[in-house]
Amino acid sequence: MRRTVAVYRRELAAYMDSPVAWVTTVLFVLVLHGVFFFKGYPLGARQVPAFWEGRTASLQALFAWLPLLFVLLAPALTMGAWAEERRSGTEELLLTQPLRARDCVLGKFLAAWSITAILSAVCVLPLALVVSRLGPLDWGTVWGGLLGAFFLSAGCLAIGLFFSAVSQEQLLSFLLSVAVLLILWSASLFVDVLPPVLAEVAWYASPSVHYVDTVTRGMLDARDVLYHGLLVLLGLYLTVAVVEGRRWR
Repeated sequence: MRRTVAVYRRELAAYMDSPVAWVTTVLFVLVLHGVFFFKGYPLGARQVPAFWEGRTASLQALFAWLPLLFVLLAPALTMGAWAEERRSGTEELLLTQPLRARDCVLGKFLAAWSITAILSAVCVLPLALVVSRLGPLDWGTVWGGLLGAFFLSAGCLAIGLFFSAVSQEQLLSFLLSVAVLLILWSASLFVDVLPPVLAEVAWYASPSVHYVDTVTRGMLDARDVLYHGLLVLLGLYLTVAVVEGRRWR
């Protein structure tokens, strides 16, 4: 645990000093608030009007966009976690220290997750306070949506870490992560044109299904928690396997 904390602090300091992380944070906040107030969520069967258009004290449009925005945010935050270490040669120094691969991977994951959790709270809570002044806001859906965002971001970050570990360039890591997360996110949009068995698989595989349809309505489903937990475990397990394999080459 002490070694994991050491890596966590190292990575957290690196995020704080990274211009990419700061630019990504600003863009994430601006885009999320912009689509909430002026665009709404016009995708799929469950469309939600913009706040000014719907004139309803609800954050449904904001929460509906989070899965898609995490498709870009998570890869942007994790693309340099391992790819930059390899490019700069610091990975060898890191792995020659008395650290287990899982300590390094877990420390990097927790640092990225902390940043994303803080960013989600900063985006949601001030906006919720503003909306609550304009109408009766259901705070149960707010806390449920925020808790779900923590689970949702964890799975996206775990996938991003894996592709950073297998890539030598940050851009390649970013593109691969975005492609896989986008495929998972969009899987639920094609259930109407797929055979029943494939449609069921595509529906369950989509992270947005385990977020928008349940948690943002104030319901915490154990199946959704299990889904996100399995996604995290799979991503971290594969990342540890890749890093450990390079250590013994």
